[in-house]
Amino acid sequence: MAITNTKLKAIHGKARDKKLEIADRDGLVIVAGLKGKVSFVFRYRLAGKSKRHTIGSYPAFSLDDAREEAFKLKRVLEEGEDPKSLRDNNVRRYIDECADHWLTNYVSTLKPKTQTLYRSQAKVYFNRNMLKTDVEATRFEEWIAYFDRIAESTSRKNAGAILKTVKTMLRYCKSRAFINKSKVLDIQLKAVGVSSTVGQRTLDLDEVAKLWIEIGRTKATPAIKSCLKLLIILGARNSEIREAKRKEFDLTKKLWILPIERSKTGKIIRRPLPSLACQIISELDQLYGAGDYLIPGAHSGTPMTTHSVARMCKRLYGKLHLEHGIEEFTVHDFRRTISTRLSEKGVLPHVTEKMLGHELQGVMAVYNKHDWIDEQAVAYEMWCNLIHETTALALHSHAATE
Repeated sequence: MAITNTKLKAIHGKARDKKLEIADRDGLVIVAGLKGKVSFVFRYRLAGKSKRHTIGSYPAFSLDDAREEAFKLKRVLEEGEDPKSLRDNNVRRYIDECADHWLTNYVSTLKPKTQTLYRSQAKVYFNRNMLKTDVEATRFEEWIAYFDRIAESTSRKNAGAILKTVKTMLRYCKSRAFINKSKVLDIQLKAVGVSSTVGQRTLDLDEVAKLWIEIGRTKATPAIKSCLKLLIILGARNSEIREAKRKEFDLTKKLWILPIERSKTGKIIRRPLPSLACQIISELDQLYGAGDYLIPGAHSGTPMTTHSVARMCKRLYGKLHLEHGIEEFTVHDFRRTISTRLSEKGVLPHVTEKMLGHELQGVMAVYNKHDWIDEQAVAYEMWCNLIHETTALALHSHAATE
């Protein structure tokens, strides 16, 4: 039975348990996804193989538009051409349609955090309020103006990041014959923004000691204090500590096992726990109980937010800069700091790389699956001893000057 506009309106935007497909005519099929998205697809056979070509999504494409396009594609097929390799010049693809195609077919297969990042970018920047013309007809100057608006409202670094995402998205759409071309693919980064720079900041031991002392003195909650201390001690990624589940930590074995679903590398990461980290975790248990998250957030059943950690780090920097002239640092600099300071003490690179949760490179990545737990444990205890000794010296020096 042919589809009707009434039927389209009824199924659009309605969540369902399984994908729905309704055949119309001339090879046109209406596909309703699990989250309610409705797409028009041209279904055909060529050289004995079944093929599909996405025409567009409803309501950006009307039923009449989709039927007209399906009829044209059918004529192309009858002439011996593959409709997937051709697309009528009158069919327009807008940036929100390209984003929808990319998010649905590719981004949905990525890790949850990556999906969240791309969906957030798409919601803010990949809409017709930001770019009104279709992506194939958009001129160079219109693309430049688009990225200039982003740079003015945020930063050139962010404009560069959005350019990178747009090019990734449109290359994917081009590879699937959703679009044929776009001038943005020829725009260089330096024309619209700047790249994200690799950080160089490390804290020396004296700075680490002053920071450690200031964390103890601040009136922040025990949760945020403990979070910052664990980030300094373990050199783990911000999210790995903030979103850590209590069940990941075994204080008896002094071992932290980060599961695959939370690992940036897509593999289990094992880290030994130094005594100081075990002490902090025990104190958290006494204060908050051994709940779901190791470090509770402001609301029940939620983890500490990245904003809370970054804000506290900025406050600590402000105080230390005012009192000691310490240069600006971020939470991510703690990772570079532990690796650099331990390397100075003779800890081998493959050990510090494992402490950071990095994948080893080259031949070692292929053949050596060892994680050097014992060597990591020694290095972590060395690091904690360095923090303790330098902090004690700083406190003694401060007391002597009073």
